[in-house]
Amino acid sequence: MRFGILLIVFNVFMAAESGVITPLQKICSKDSPYAHKVRISLHAALGDQAYDWDDSEQFYFQSTVAYGMRKSMNRPFNVSDVHICEETKRISFYFVVTDADNPVPKRHVEVAIRMVRARFNNAFSLDDSTLEFVGIKPTLAPVKEQSFKVWLVVFGVVIGLVVVGLIAIIVTGQREKMKKARAAEEEEGENEDKNLKGTENGIYCNKLDGSEGLKNEAFCLDDDKLTQL
Repeated sequence: MRFGILLIVFNVFMAAESGVITPLQKICSKDSPYAHKVRISLHAALGDQAYDWDDSEQFYFQSTVAYGMRKSMNRPFNVSDVHICEETKRISFYFVVTDADNPVPKRHVEVAIRMVRARFNNAFSLDDSTLEFVGIKPTLAPVKEQSFKVWLVVFGVVIGLVVVGLIAIIVTGQREKMKKARAAEEEEGENEDKNLKGTENGIYCNKLDGSEGLKNEAFCLDDDKLTQL
């Protein structure tokens, strides 16, 4: 029994050393029609606060992909169904998803990635340009609803201008009325002054002049003459 196990292990080791390609290596490679390439730029996104990409981060990535596949296809995908290969030190790699050891077509994986794209960004503190799924266009994030309505601001401005215009019209009208009233009072005062010039001792001489063509000189004497008397 022990000899059989040792023989199996020896055969696997020899196969690896001899360059024999396993089925998983066939589907998870840069030339595979099922593989997606990922590029991650931690330093470009986080600078001095960039963290190290290690096995834990890789596990987190695989679990997020499995989560997206579950949400998209409503199937019980696990971390073991997400395979990573062709890794480089500059943090780029390929990954494939299998379902019962059968590779999942790229179009299904693409739908899942697009569905949970924001989850990937939030999980790794990155964005669409620093966590890049090559060949998968990022889904535009929904526009955040503003806390205030723009149309309310416009409406308030318009109403304010209308109110200011009405107040200006009312004030201008009142000023015009006051000017006309003062002008009328001044004109009336001038007319009274003109009428008083033709009056002596409270009696209008022009009225006496017009009475049957006679003029009563007794009532039209100057104040000086009356004083001498």
